[in-house]
Amino acid sequence: MKRKKKSLNKRLQYWFDLWMSKGSGSMILLLFAVTGIVIVLIGLLVWGAMRSEGESFLHAVWNVLLHTLDPGVVSGDVSDSKWFLFLMLMATFVGVFYLALLIGFINDAIQVKMQNLAMGREAVIEEDHTVILGFNEAALLILEELIEGAEGHTLRDHSVVILDEMNKQEMEEKIRLRFPDTGNIRVVCRSGSTCSSRDLERCSILTCRSVIVCMERDFDTIKSILAVSHMLNTEEQAGDGFVTAVINSSRNELTARIAGYDADFLQEQGGAGGQDRLELLMIENTVSRIMAHTCRQIGLARVFNELFSFRDSECHIVRNQNPNKDFFRRMTGKTIREINRCLPSACAIGVIDRHGKVRISDPERVILKEGCSLILLAENDDEIQLIPEQTAVYTEPEMRWAPVPVSVLIIDVNSKLPFLLKELSRYLAPGSTIHLASDTTEVREVVTDDLLSELADAGIRTAVRDTYRIFDYPALRVLLDNCGAEHVIILSDQVLDDDTADEQALTLLLYIQQYRQEHPDAVIGITCEMRSINSQSLAQQAVSSDFIISRNIAALMMAQISDNRELREVFDSLLDSHGYEIYMKDAGLYFLPEGEIDLYSAAEAVAAKGDILIGYKKKGASSIPVLNPRKSVDGKPVRLAFEQGDELIVLSMNVMVDSPLEERFEDADF
Repeated sequence: MKRKKKSLNKRLQYWFDLWMSKGSGSMILLLFAVTGIVIVLIGLLVWGAMRSEGESFLHAVWNVLLHTLDPGVVSGDVSDSKWFLFLMLMATFVGVFYLALLIGFINDAIQVKMQNLAMGREAVIEEDHTVILGFNEAALLILEELIEGAEGHTLRDHSVVILDEMNKQEMEEKIRLRFPDTGNIRVVCRSGSTCSSRDLERCSILTCRSVIVCMERDFDTIKSILAVSHMLNTEEQAGDGFVTAVINSSRNELTARIAGYDADFLQEQGGAGGQDRLELLMIENTVSRIMAHTCRQIGLARVFNELFSFRDSECHIVRNQNPNKDFFRRMTGKTIREINRCLPSACAIGVIDRHGKVRISDPERVILKEGCSLILLAENDDEIQLIPEQTAVYTEPEMRWAPVPVSVLIIDVNSKLPFLLKELSRYLAPGSTIHLASDTTEVREVVTDDLLSELADAGIRTAVRDTYRIFDYPALRVLLDNCGAEHVIILSDQVLDDDTADEQALTLLLYIQQYRQEHPDAVIGITCEMRSINSQSLAQQAVSSDFIISRNIAALMMAQISDNRELREVFDSLLDSHGYEIYMKDAGLYFLPEGEIDLYSAAEAVAAKGDILIGYKKKGASSIPVLNPRKSVDGKPVRLAFEQGDELIVLSMNVMVDSPLEERFEDADF
């Protein structure tokens, strides 16, 4: 069948439509071309009509151009030629249409530009910045930490680019409401897909310092990890940027590590990949470890929150470079114990050796050698202050520590429960009892027989109470009476939405608070998992307890790791049950709490037991832990009065304090 050819008119119209669809720039260019042709044609006619009077072609064109741009020029024409006046009038009409169309096109171009700006489609030109993928409560928490870090001089004149499918103006409005002043942090919002290479390129991914993935769903997180890692590993101009992300479920860990070219995993599998671009946090493991600590020690959650945040004191990796070259010249070759004798406002907790291995252990055995970096607990990363080595005066204690069996009640069930039980098995003394209570049969599905056997092998008894009416106060009161629980852990129901889950947790907290009032002699420590910061603030007004917020802890850690990748290994070391961890121990285990003692002496007494002093907490549930207290002010040691029941915050092994050092560190190699 013979095809019918399109007419010339149709073809021209099609070409015109394609050209006009390219945008305002194409429209203006076409307007210039058409107007220029018209001006030249009218100029030719004027030149032909006025050539006898000595009119040149160029002057005729110039005259037409003036009449096109300024209609008022017609009133100044002196020629009596009717053709001349008619042609100039035509030129004036062309100018009127030209200017009207030009103004319209320019106005459209400005509107399109403003729409693009409002939609966040413009490219970002930044270097050494932080990119946050996803905009939610966790992203706001991370942004808050980055702003705090900038105020503390950890981050200076830093830019943060946020990419999300949310409207740019909506993101900016929420940021303005939350942070009226972002200080030294410049926040740039862009709208787009967090797994689109084109949208990621607009955020200058290739020149960024780090990327933080804040997606709520694991699969969205994995897609973003894959997109960013692929770009960083395939583009030649890519820098040393890396990805920090959180995975909620352990079953998605392997997929995320493959997507991020995890070097350790690929090496174990005998495969090869690009440069390792991923620092992955497993929220189930991390929060379970922290909950296992905090459920036994009231106030320890505050210590973790401060340690993992940019507020007050945080971990710093100090290297042998300006402005700390003099510090390394004087301290290289000294032990952590000796270094702490010279630090008035900081605390050395370990080193990173020349092979990148974190060493946090007995302060008498860990040495700052050549090529090592120092792990320091301090308020900022400015020059380290040094004073002459201080002497210690304290009295050896007679108190001895021994593990005591306890009763722990875990209310409700989620995917963290198996990890939590395994962590508790490493800390609870033999003879302890764990009670599991839920108003569903899910406990039997989550807690396997193998896990119960593992707890039994550790000498821990387990009582599973499924289908228990935990949201009925009379039933809960009977449960607390029967358990005699000294520690209560409330888990967040993952099946429910955030608000409903927090409502249930708050209900249980109020019930337990009522039980406390009815039983004044009952000493019950509470660790409650809540999802919302607002819910936590409300609960703390009514109940004195520790709180663990999964998103909060993850956001704090991601903010710090994004600034310094080496901190990931430090945090892992502090949360490893086989290494040095954070404990709150009675001051009487280290020295006799009689009268005042200066903090240098307290630190020496702790170091003599192979531990590291990082803070203290006065007795009382309402007392706030103090992390990294100043040991001297204006050259004078700070003296504090400790009483029975006051606690020291220390880094210690999970063993008896008075165990011989040879037994505690016989396998250590420093």
